Amino acid sequence: MIPWRTNTPKTILVIDDEPGYRALLSSDFSRLGYVVLTAANGLEALKILEGNSVDVVITDMRMTPMDGLETILSIRKTHVHLPVVLMTGYAVEERLKKALEFQPVTWLKKPFGIDEMRTVVHDLVGAGT
Repeated sequence: MIPWRTNTPKTILVIDDEPGYRALLSSDFSRLGYVVLTAANGLEALKILEGNSVDVVITDMRMTPMDGLETILSIRKTHVHLPVVLMTGYAVEERLKKALEFQPVTWLKKPFGIDEMRTVVHDLVGAGT
């Protein structure tokens, strides 16, 4: 049995303007028993959050019209403790440092290993149960 699978499926919201990352994460986490919702940008994600219960958000940093920091700031207005995994290809940048202030937020540098993402999500979802 996969250690992070429970009787009640956890829901992940994946936000990325790159269809390949959305498809990869959606396929992998769905196969593991998670419910996966996807959005191409922060605005779409906020609409999804209005009508769905989500256990963890995975978001890209660089996208338009809202980047990862703006998305996190908007999420925090209504979902103060929702865990967020921030993905970025740019490890050292001021906006990344600012985003990490809005805990619980962790980050992974693109490209990352899928096992690394699984572990991070498991740790975040496990901490909330």
